[in-house]
Amino acid sequence: MYNFYKNDLQNSRRPWFPEPVPNVTVIVGKDALLTCVVQDLHHFKVAWVRVSTQTILSIHHRMVTENARITLSYNDHRTWFLHIRNVQETDRGWYMCQINTEPMTSQKGYLQVVVPPKVIDEESSMDLIVKEGSDMVLQCKARGYPEPYIMWRREDGLDINYNGITVNVVDGEKLMIRKISRLHMGPYLCVASNGVPPTRSKRINVTVHFPPMLMIPNQLEGARIGVSSKLECHTEANPPSINYWTNERGDMIVSGSRFLDEKIRTGYVCKMILHISNVSAEDFSSYKCVAVNALGETDGIIKLYEITTVVESSNEVLFEGENYKYNVNVTEVTDYLDETTGAIYDNVTSYVSSSHTLAHSFVLYLILLSINDFC
Repeated sequence: MYNFYKNDLQNSRRPWFPEPVPNVTVIVGKDALLTCVVQDLHHFKVAWVRVSTQTILSIHHRMVTENARITLSYNDHRTWFLHIRNVQETDRGWYMCQINTEPMTSQKGYLQVVVPPKVIDEESSMDLIVKEGSDMVLQCKARGYPEPYIMWRREDGLDINYNGITVNVVDGEKLMIRKISRLHMGPYLCVASNGVPPTRSKRINVTVHFPPMLMIPNQLEGARIGVSSKLECHTEANPPSINYWTNERGDMIVSGSRFLDEKIRTGYVCKMILHISNVSAEDFSSYKCVAVNALGETDGIIKLYEITTVVESSNEVLFEGENYKYNVNVTEVTDYLDETTGAIYDNVTSYVSSSHTLAHSFVLYLILLSINDFC
């Protein structure tokens, strides 16, 4: 009698849920598992229902839906599992675990389907060529769930001069730079992220076109006869310029036995170097470096002059051509030079500032050399 009463009491208890149906988040394409735990089910039945469409997916042990991706499993009639393979975005929503009591007992859990970002190429900018000084607009579109966040940065990691402000990244679907310069040139990355791996990016290369610009480190270059010399010009141009040298007559200089036209290019910068070996008297002239591209032309002139000074010492004794010019700190030498050297003194100039024994000796030595040469 006691056992009968106990069984009757158990059968009279309504089924209940000891825990909620957990919300589940899954990346699209992965598998999802919804769990419903029921206590004291007895002879009642459990069903899974898609709330948004009121579609019955399963009733107790039997599948109702024809969707082959959805299956059912259970454990001791207490834990009921709804399996969804290869989850799609259309699977996102509420799912109800329902018991056929009167009134109905139910609870529901949410299946969140997240989608990694994807850049939409057909709605995003391609590689761009823009003229220096004009405005530039780059656009990047991406899809995903949640909606992707988009930012821009340079691929080389350098800062961006963003309309007068130096920044490392720029937020938003559009990157607009006013009055673009050659310093903006290079590859940019549109980076889309929404917290769902992996982050996606699109590379957009920006090319800036501008006419040639020329810089000359030294407009005057000196050389001695018989030695080697070099003239140098630096140019910037994009598209790359055609660079060459001309002489004073306007003839183009071609590399040969004594002239070598060297060009060193780094990006849009070109270093022009004209090497001249075994300099002769006729080489002392003006040389023009020229840079030309489709947007313009520029040139600059370098003068090569002869260095005639052959000796320069700490005693400031200068030899200039065939005449001597002495700049020596001595005193009381003028009379000696007048009385002794005669005509030789015409080719000797002394600047007197102070008295020093070493200076006297040095000047006397030079005068003796001059007298010997004269005799």
